[in-house]
Amino acid sequence: MAPGEGEAAPGRESAPAPRRALAGLLKLPAVNTLVRALVRPVAPLLPLPFLSRVPFVGIARMELASGVTLALESDGRDLIASAIDWRGAAGWEPETFAVLERILPTVGACFDIGASTGVFSLAVALADRARRVWAFEPAPGMLERLRRNLALNHADNVTVVEGAVGEHEGRVELFIPPGHSLPFGASTLASFRPPGERLDVAAVRLDAFVAAQGVARVDLLKLDTEGTEPRVLAGARALLKRDEPWIVCEVLHGMTEPGLHAELDPLGYRYFAITRDGLERRDRIVGDPTYRDRNWLFATPRRLAGLGR
Repeated sequence: MAPGEGEAAPGRESAPAPRRALAGLLKLPAVNTLVRALVRPVAPLLPLPFLSRVPFVGIARMELASGVTLALESDGRDLIASAIDWRGAAGWEPETFAVLERILPTVGACFDIGASTGVFSLAVALADRARRVWAFEPAPGMLERLRRNLALNHADNVTVVEGAVGEHEGRVELFIPPGHSLPFGASTLASFRPPGERLDVAAVRLDAFVAAQGVARVDLLKLDTEGTEPRVLAGARALLKRDEPWIVCEVLHGMTEPGLHAELDPLGYRYFAITRDGLERRDRIVGDPTYRDRNWLFATPRRLAGLGR
């Protein structure tokens, strides 16, 4: 989850009490239905970051490129569901989903690290029911919604793994930011956002997980762990060397770029910014300071050759 899509930039304060009270009122089903009906005629004229902050109660649906419909259930706290209800497939990271459509034919197994409410896991899993997806998520509130969405979509090919992925196993402290939405900004970095709650959660190292579960191959990693992405890769060095997976990764400006280079440069990965104009090859990873184009695709020459690029 990134700023501009329902969360403040790292380090900023959360919404004031009056805004939270208004959000609570808007979550009442009758009020929610009325407000969204009133706003809908002018919604095309309003910026999506504003619209996504209007709570949505119900089931949001978007049609995937495969023709399958993905559904997300929301009790008013899911910013992604709200954005999809307003704009459909164009409401949530359409540039990233366009890239995903290109690489999915080469993907048999996927690790979704920081799965939140499951939109990415579902997009990968529903496009091919024979594909295996593991959805890793540490925040209890997110886990409950993730499981509900998987059941809603009958996504039996997705396995939920409770825990924060990093470079160590055991236990780790998770910092849940205050706010009225689901904890999209939860991180194991204490300084990432003002912490509202601290939880002791399981710590997962991917190399150990792959060995313990006997996962034979991983073709795609999706990373969105709110500033700890280099730590995730540090705990997956054997996996990266063995499988050279595609990596779809959130890059937050000024936070993770050096760590990503340290892990990926020795493996020969190439770097592509995912922008509104498509993939753009870059020699260096530099996060977008506006947080608008925050996702990147990392790929080795072998993966790119398989795609015919």
